Amino acid sequence: MTLAPRHLRIEQRGRVLQVLLDNPPANFLTTAVMQELADLLEDLEQRQDIGVVILSGAADGVFLTHFDVDEIERAVAPITFSMPAWLTRLLLESESLLRHLPGARKLLRRTLLAGVADMNLFHEVTAHMRRMDKVFIAAINGLALGGGCELALACDLRLMAEDDQVERFLGQPEVLIGLIPGGGGTQMLARSLGVARALELCLEGQLLEPRQALALSLVNGLAPAEELLEAADALAQRLSRRSPQAVRLIKRSIYQAASRDWTKGMASEKAGFLSAASQGNTRRAMREYIERVRTIVREERPFRRADFDDLTEGNAIDMAYR
Repeated sequence: MTLAPRHLRIEQRGRVLQVLLDNPPANFLTTAVMQELADLLEDLEQRQDIGVVILSGAADGVFLTHFDVDEIERAVAPITFSMPAWLTRLLLESESLLRHLPGARKLLRRTLLAGVADMNLFHEVTAHMRRMDKVFIAAINGLALGGGCELALACDLRLMAEDDQVERFLGQPEVLIGLIPGGGGTQMLARSLGVARALELCLEGQLLEPRQALALSLVNGLAPAEELLEAADALAQRLSRRSPQAVRLIKRSIYQAASRDWTKGMASEKAGFLSAASQGNTRRAMREYIERVRTIVREERPFRRADFDDLTEGNAIDMAYR
């Protein structure tokens, strides 16, 4: 496969592939970025010269801001009613079966099922990462919220940058605009942190600073921002010398041990996300949030914790009515 990605800056160092996620100006995660990652994974299946993949953000202080809420809002806009979870689950399962037909997904993206296809793609990419004989390391150089946090959680190991000059935080704040984590966050957090802590993080929409993330074991280690990629590369070079067969079997055994009923849990999460996204109050909240994000982008400034304070306190958007 010949790769010509627009949003991935790829560099090979020995048996390590460094991939910088590059989607200016805000470095949002989008379907286009996920499709390029899916294509990269397919290519890597045939590559025996790569043992470790490092994912990091190309933007200074930003891993991936979050999934583009504008894209989510556009995906549910053609759906003129609030969908129950059982219906979204049926649509997701149907689309997943149809995707095996050549060109089916491309065709579905022109229909009301576009959002369904995109959600399945996200889950397919993260599931593929877990199955592979490569080690995936997230070098979290800054902001990683929502889908950005979930992509980092889907990696096998995580290092995070810290310094006193730039705010860096991660978390699942979807609840603040009436959504739920839709890229595996509910499942990965429950299995990593336990039910009580996962509920706290997802219900509060809490934003975690590097040392808080380390204390919860959401990340494996911290490094000064200017040394993050160097630290990730040192770890990657060491792990790249491991047996690919052993890597695949270790990952399979550990993920299976921690993930009984994973498939059912992921199916429930996907259905819940699409159902939540179709609700009237969530649609209003997404539109208001999109305008807030556009203002920040126009001002050409980084996202700050203060930008989320009124959302966290529940004062920015009235989510209590539909």
